[in-house]
Amino acid sequence: MSIEVKKEYIIQHGLEIFHLIGAHHVCNVCIKSGESCCFLCHHLEDGVGCQKRNTSCTAWLCGIQSYLFEQIELLDEWNQFWREIPGQMFRRDHTPDKVRIKSFINKENLTSHAGKHLAERLSLYVQEGGDLGKLERKLDKKYSKYLGDPR
Repeated sequence: MSIEVKKEYIIQHGLEIFHLIGAHHVCNVCIKSGESCCFLCHHLEDGVGCQKRNTSCTAWLCGIQSYLFEQIELLDEWNQFWREIPGQMFRRDHTPDKVRIKSFINKENLTSHAGKHLAERLSLYVQEGGDLGKLERKLDKKYSKYLGDPR
């Protein structure tokens, strides 16, 4: 059985999951430190972040976010959910206005503790001279292999 939902609702669901697990705290550390997985995107506002999410951008996780999602045992469910959504391309979205999905990601028991803790650790890492870009690339390679991504 599947349900039909609007594309915008799918994007909002993904952003709500991000907020519930505290992933936005991690993004804020990267953005404020001058790093961003979305560099050169015309929807990215310096020091603020994305101003127009689409399914591709919402579904995609940088290496640091992949690490967070794995730590809270949500990475597989996240990737499975987004595999159902058609039309995702690099920074572009050809997802139809309405999509049929099997289910949403379960939001019960999600807390922002892990995201806040990781953001604190990353802030300290940056203060001590750590390179978030280098860390992200290292983690991205690890998790893209884990996901079977050919990168």
